[in-house]
Amino acid sequence: MIAELADLKVTRNIITLRQIVLDKLRDAIISSQLKPGQRLVERELCQALDVSRTSVREALRHLESEGLVQYVGQRGPSVSVLSQQDIKNIYELRAALEGLAGELFCERASDHQINLLQATTDALKEAFDLASMDKILACTKDFYKLLLEGSCNSELDASLNRLLARIMVLRAGTIAQPGRWKDSLKEMQAIMHAITKRDGEAARKACVAHVHAAGTIALKRIRQTENELL
Repeated sequence: MIAELADLKVTRNIITLRQIVLDKLRDAIISSQLKPGQRLVERELCQALDVSRTSVREALRHLESEGLVQYVGQRGPSVSVLSQQDIKNIYELRAALEGLAGELFCERASDHQINLLQATTDALKEAFDLASMDKILACTKDFYKLLLEGSCNSELDASLNRLLARIMVLRAGTIAQPGRWKDSLKEMQAIMHAITKRDGEAARKACVAHVHAAGTIALKRIRQTENELL
């Protein structure tokens, strides 16, 4: 019986290395260390990360599935460039999905989950006060992770996670805009206020308003970038 299970042996070190490479490349794209349109030369990435070409190639293919890397013709992989239409599509879908998540959270989340979300909102405020971009992005990610868990809808979770990587790229750009930090915090506190009252309709509207505000800034940024290239 044991011999028959030999092929099930777990190789933890290989899996861990692949995940590290993937996380490093994803973080570099989200932080704009690797910029939109930049070619991703496997040999250079292998040298920078000190890993094999196989590890890099697998990570790039995974990032392609997340929409962060694109393969165009014979040029090989490059960091994806989001068009105005791409951004509109992402924020339209995000508004609908997150609005539903806020509404369902009010209906289905436990009191403990609400307390956890409040603690995350408080941590987000501290991150804003410290002007720590890394902590702001981490707390925001935690906020939405808890929101989705409390909505108790696995299909909703899967749909939003399909957009997550591109949302993180756009979020890093919008949150860095002058004055956006203060507005973003107020919008997320409004979501939290509605949730503490278990007002599903108010939570949905607050979630949608927050996404629309972020989407407006994201579109403004891409238009400015495109105009500069003309």
